[in-house]
Amino acid sequence: MKFFVDFLPLIAFVTVYFYSGSEQPMYPAVAALMVASVIQTIGSRLLTGKFEKLHLWTLLITLAFGALTLLFRQPEFIQWKASVVVWITASVFLFRQFVYKKLLIQEMLTAALDEKIEVPQKIWLQLNWLWPIAHIIFGFINLYVAFNFSEAFWVKFKLFGLMGMVMVLMFYSIYKLFPYLPKEEQS
Repeated sequence: MKFFVDFLPLIAFVTVYFYSGSEQPMYPAVAALMVASVIQTIGSRLLTGKFEKLHLWTLLITLAFGALTLLFRQPEFIQWKASVVVWITASVFLFRQFVYKKLLIQEMLTAALDEKIEVPQKIWLQLNWLWPIAHIIFGFINLYVAFNFSEAFWVKFKLFGLMGMVMVLMFYSIYKLFPYLPKEEQS
């Protein structure tokens, strides 16, 4: 259920974009994205009993860039939103590493596994550098696609390209951590 809630805004955006029948599908898709982001934030609160910081930040950015897109009828605003979100994510990784002296990737993956795993600090540091660097690159790739290809291509890239790149990053991280997982987790 959490997986569905996490991807609800993206699913709503892409579905409305390709199936709205509108001559300018970006605008109803952006409206759907905004509504789905509100539902996601509330749904997450109902499922977990708390607001997730990521959902709140993404909601604020989505509402701001979505409102600008609808108000000025300029799709560029919502196209920038994806880059802003990944750049803020990269900033959070680096901020936590340098200010709080904590590795966000270690906290995230330990929480996902629901137990502490013994991994050399060198591996955690490598992954904690890889994630923000990759997210910075993802943001620039998003803008390149947004401003050099058709709107419909960008929407497909947002669904498959950006999500695919994050999945590759996640699988690589799991590959790096696999030797250190408890034996029951490996099977």
